[in-house]
Amino acid sequence: MRRRRQIIEAAYEVFTAHGYAATAISAVAARAGVGQGTIYRYFGSKREILDHVVDFGIDKVIESVRIPELFGTARSLDELMDAVRAAVSRIYDLLEREPQVLRLLLVEAGAIDPELAQRLLGLEAVTASLVAGEISRGVYAGWLRADLDPEVLGHAILTLVGPWLMRELHGTPDPRARERSTEGVLRLLEKALRIREAVS
Repeated sequence: MRRRRQIIEAAYEVFTAHGYAATAISAVAARAGVGQGTIYRYFGSKREILDHVVDFGIDKVIESVRIPELFGTARSLDELMDAVRAAVSRIYDLLEREPQVLRLLLVEAGAIDPELAQRLLGLEAVTASLVAGEISRGVYAGWLRADLDPEVLGHAILTLVGPWLMRELHGTPDPRARERSTEGVLRLLEKALRIREAVS
């Protein structure tokens, strides 16, 4: 198990540094400090390794988000927004440490073949479902607007993240631009979710 993990971590480093297509198994073996025969003892092909590398990258993002802290704990909109801000901050920290993880998941993996692209679309659907569940919980508890459509809003919120991700992929990270983008999206989200006061 340790050797398998070692190979996946080495492949992650090499694929994100040079691109999947440009990377030979020999480069993965060299980075892992093993022979090519050892690689094939654990994996049938380079494509199979990529599946595990993508899972490795997804796990990094999930660990950063800390799903148990983000979903199911808020008791008010303010608490939910604080949890979202904290999760976004942790993702930024991950991207500071490993900017290549975003390129792996958004560019490299999706361009390899339709099956992998479909897996990533499935991840978006699962994430939207989690967001929709949290919105439903807030509506049911009475601290979010009752007229919200959680399913539609779950996908809409993820759509708002798209431009931010593209900015991260293209160019040097700018802390002020990050803060403006984050606060702009979060203010919009908060206004959409907050219960409107009755007009007398």
